[in-house]
This record gives sequence, C-alpha cells and structure tokens, in this order.
Amino acid sequence: MIMNINDQNKVKAAGFTILRKDDYPSPRIKVSTGRNGAWETFAKYETKAARDKAFKTLLESNNIISD
Repeated sequence: MIMNINDQNKVKAAGFTILRKDDYPSPRIKVSTGRNGAWETFAKYETKAARDKAFKTLLESNNIISD
C-alpha cells in the first residue's frame, strides 16, 4: 500500500526520509521532497541489482523508510 500525501507529510515531519525504487527511464532511487508530493531522483544505477543493493543498505538506517 502506498502512503497518501498526508501520511507522507506526517512521516517526514517526524524526521523520516521516504525512498522509492523506480525503473524508468533507468534504475534509480527517488526521494520524497516538499509537501506537494513531489519526488526527486536520489541516485541512478547501471543495473536493478546495484539499485536494489543500495536500497537495502539505505533502509538499514533508522530514519529511512520505503514507500
């Protein structure tokens, strides 16, 4: 289930960073920014495997969550 914008705003206000995996136009990780529901590219990767490995490592932090 994907969080709605109000849920995202509450979570970010509590000090969390919200990340999401994306495949188009290339494997990347996106980060939720602002209060309008916008997403920006956090990092780009050559392969999905490299992206997934980095994503897993990022999620080990206590203040980073997946959408």
